Amino acid sequence: MSISEPQCVAPTSCLLGQSPVWSASEGLLWWVDPKRAKLHRYKPKTGNTRRYDLPLKASVIALAGGELLMAGDLECGFFDTETEEYNRLIQQTDVDVRDRINSGGVGPDGSFWFSTMDGDEIEARSRWFRMLPDRSVEEIAIPPVIIPSTVCFSADGSTMYTSDTTEQEILAFDYDAPAGLSNRRVFATTSNGAGYPDGAALDAEGCIWVAEWDGARVVRYRSDGKLDRVVKLPTSRPTACCFGGPGLRTLYITTARTGLTTFQMDTQPFAGSLFALEVECPGNPCHSWTGR
Repeated sequence: MSISEPQCVAPTSCLLGQSPVWSASEGLLWWVDPKRAKLHRYKPKTGNTRRYDLPLKASVIALAGGELLMAGDLECGFFDTETEEYNRLIQQTDVDVRDRINSGGVGPDGSFWFSTMDGDEIEARSRWFRMLPDRSVEEIAIPPVIIPSTVCFSADGSTMYTSDTTEQEILAFDYDAPAGLSNRRVFATTSNGAGYPDGAALDAEGCIWVAEWDGARVVRYRSDGKLDRVVKLPTSRPTACCFGGPGLRTLYITTARTGLTTFQMDTQPFAGSLFALEVECPGNPCHSWTGR
């Protein structure tokens, strides 16, 4: 597999860039910076970027019928990128007020999955939910962790992946739409001197690419959990990745600069930027939320 060197394509200096989503119909990549309550847009065809102010600290976004479905703080809503208007859909009121939504994504059934976690990153009290197309919300039984990161599914929808970032574990579950999740297992671990697993994306061969916070790299695991590729980055805190561009052969990687020392920021001038990596095996297209 031929892989190019990762290139900075948008030097946005995000405090915490995350949740990249590729819109094939627009030819645009979207991502958020919840620390600054910003939405970012990158157009590969021209190299242009744009930044939007948000009324919430959105940490997760998804495509939804020409708008962006976003979740942050303890709510979910629509953001219209044309009018820049935000419309709240739901607000979680049965969780600890100190908690916040941290990660999520759209499942193969068209529902929007999202997790809440301890905002102080101390207690293992995460909870998972999914918003169905009719806007009803149901809780998903997943054992709590301190920092739950990412949710992505195999191409056939039978396996769900997430990360227990603090414990440096990538987790896998069997998934069946009527029955839900079962057979929780550790798919891979990054504890051997590597970073902390954060956002992830799957490619057409069933391999999963994972961004490693404080690992300065993205890694590719085969479907059996074996490490397949390691790609180093010039900044230590990659946060998430997704496939986009023509044929979905570009891996876009968001990064962060929050928590870096002055020395680290001096030596990592592109921390918080968006990177692009050309890969041989294409990715799977993003699911869109099917409700309105």
